[in-house]
Amino acid sequence: MSTSGDQPRPGHGAPSSGWRARAAELRRTGWKRLRGGELTPARAAVSVAVGLFIGCLPVFGLHLPLVLAVCLPLELDAPVAYLAANVSNPLVAPWLIVAEVQTGSWLRTGAFVGFDAAMARSAGIGGFASFAAIGAVVVGAVLAALGGGAAGLLAGRWRARSSEAHPD
Repeated sequence: MSTSGDQPRPGHGAPSSGWRARAAELRRTGWKRLRGGELTPARAAVSVAVGLFIGCLPVFGLHLPLVLAVCLPLELDAPVAYLAANVSNPLVAPWLIVAEVQTGSWLRTGAFVGFDAAMARSAGIGGFASFAAIGAVVVGAVLAALGGGAAGLLAGRWRARSSEAHPD
């Protein structure tokens, strides 16, 4: 048994801090890789646009892998994009899906689809799925353009105010 003045034997006592330093370094480099660099107004706009577009795709459960697959190679801000991809949260998703199905129906047939039992039987699940797939691309592109533009403007204003407050 060691006393407070004794050194712990090798393999006993406090673990080496080497693994902690390595783990901290991996977290830092991983976070930097996810962030992709400085969040300029242009990078903020594109990251939000990518996230909104992916969030509109009816592939629930795959939004995070898709965000990472797009953002990491392009060095976009993956956390910002994933936050934007959560546009398809449980409060918004039903409205988003209706908009996508209606848009897809209008593009394919020239008419909006009715959400009633008779229409559901005639269109079938395949019809609604194809309407949603087509509509998701269009709705996603529109939301991406609007949201990306708004994010770029807001990031630019924030950066301008920040530079006025802290001139270097």
